[in-house]
Amino acid sequence: MKGFGIFILIAGFCWMIFALNMDVSVSTGMGRVNNLGLMADRQVHTIVGGMIALAGIMMVIFGGKVSVSPASIPAQTDTRPCPLCAETIKNAAIKCRHCGADIEQATRSIPATGWTVRIPCRPGMEFDATQKIVSDEGLPCENPDGAVVVIGPYEKKNEAVEVLKLIRVNHSFFGELSYKG
Repeated sequence: MKGFGIFILIAGFCWMIFALNMDVSVSTGMGRVNNLGLMADRQVHTIVGGMIALAGIMMVIFGGKVSVSPASIPAQTDTRPCPLCAETIKNAAIKCRHCGADIEQATRSIPATGWTVRIPCRPGMEFDATQKIVSDEGLPCENPDGAVVVIGPYEKKNEAVEVLKLIRVNHSFFGELSYKG
């Protein structure tokens, strides 16, 4: 986005320079006089060029924040290729959604210790709904700790951070990181 903003900024400045160099006078029998219609065209082109340059400046300023989609990080670690068609499928899949082949579910080795994401919620329906959403996302759920849904554990902290971002962005769940030693 930042590179496109620089392009737009340069295009806007070039447009403004072109507009300011427009000849607005016309030849008459007694010399040259300014034409109001051409002056209005120059004014419009200058305003359009300025707006394009302003849009380019905004893209450069605010477009520099490139972020990776949080959903793509856990998907990379929670996926595998289908043994028949080689398309990417989830580890928990028992049927390929691309070719329809029946396949065995891959087992995830859960470390005994590591980083977990803990989502506090009220016992009952809220807890059940939260745990269902987390399991539908394909995230590993540990045994619940009272009224807390526990996701993980993960060997690396950044994996747990990405899961925390994923559930915050996709489902507006707020949780906390915890290390289970």
